[in-house]
Amino acid sequence: MENKFQDLEKVFQDEVSMYQNLLILETSKKEAILRSDAKNLESFTKKSSEYMSILQGIEQKRIKLVETVLPKQEEKITISIFLNSLEKTVQAKFKPLAEKLKSTVQELKEKIIINENLLKSKLEIFSMSIEALKNAAEPIHPDTYGDNKSKSRTNIMLNKVV
Repeated sequence: MENKFQDLEKVFQDEVSMYQNLLILETSKKEAILRSDAKNLESFTKKSSEYMSILQGIEQKRIKLVETVLPKQEEKITISIFLNSLEKTVQAKFKPLAEKLKSTVQELKEKIIINENLLKSKLEIFSMSIEALKNAAEPIHPDTYGDNKSKSRTNIMLNKVV
């Protein structure tokens, strides 16, 4: 049983480490968004996806290990349920890891929300800028007069002067 707890502790540490890596990437994404650096933003997003795939595997491993350590539960096993079911000496080892995992995930969620809002704002500003440029580029007077669109306004004006 001690070996399973050691394996579980290692999985918790790996999971916390991966979430911390994602947190660093989200911070880098924020900087890329603020600098409008699409190339780096794309790179960070791809790396985030890779990390998320790795995290899925780690999480599945953690769930399986927790299920082998705890007696069968009717409800979904949460970290709180896991901690509460442990002996006090074992719980003391896992509680700091579980708290670190929870706080890191919460901080990551907040950064993701901030980045999403920044991207939405950047997109709105970009769309408004494009619309303003389109409006500024529209001529005040039509380019041609009459039904014959082959005559330009300049040609008509020159013909009248001559």
